[in-house]
Amino acid sequence: MSNAVTYDAARRRIISLATGGDPDAPVDACPGWTVRDVVAHLAGGLDDCTEQRFDGVEDGSWGERHVSDRRGRSLGDLLVEWERNFQIAEGLFDSPMGAVLVAEIVSHEHDIRTALGRPGERDNVAVRAALTRPLQELDQRLRARHLPALRITLEHGDRVLGEGEPAGTLRTSSFELLRVLGGRRNDDQVRGLDWDTAPGPWLPVLSLFGRRETALAE
Repeated sequence: MSNAVTYDAARRRIISLATGGDPDAPVDACPGWTVRDVVAHLAGGLDDCTEQRFDGVEDGSWGERHVSDRRGRSLGDLLVEWERNFQIAEGLFDSPMGAVLVAEIVSHEHDIRTALGRPGERDNVAVRAALTRPLQELDQRLRARHLPALRITLEHGDRVLGEGEPAGTLRTSSFELLRVLGGRRNDDQVRGLDWDTAPGPWLPVLSLFGRRETALAE
């Protein structure tokens, strides 16, 4: 399945969730945001990626700009913009950015599901596709920081990240790993996973977007 098809399927699931639930529901996975704000970020982010506007990515203000620029707009208006931006951006999904966009939208789908009390779609192909870019990033981090290699055992096989023989193994699901790498688990939750050794060496790098302070129950 192509990145464009995977993204659009997730987009349509989010539209169904957002229009069938409370768009003003707070999203605990994205502190300070509502369901409507997450949609605003996805619509704006897709436009920025197409236009290659990435100012604010490093300091975290990138997503906040999408939300603040669209504050006060209706959910319907945001969905129209998102559809338009998706049509314009379709060729982008064949580039390396495609895997990034899939990881982002699938992560935010589950943020919205948790906010609305509508869990589901945790074992589908989209979750596995969403892991592609985060796992590449984690592998690069381990190598750049000369950290011990890590074996991750998922329901569909093993993956060794980093250089050399793995110093430990984490056994988990693709969904849980996506939440860990996406910063949706705090250190206590990560320690509580199925490790065969103390996870201390890897804790500082597992969350690719900053470490969460409070537990997120899903």
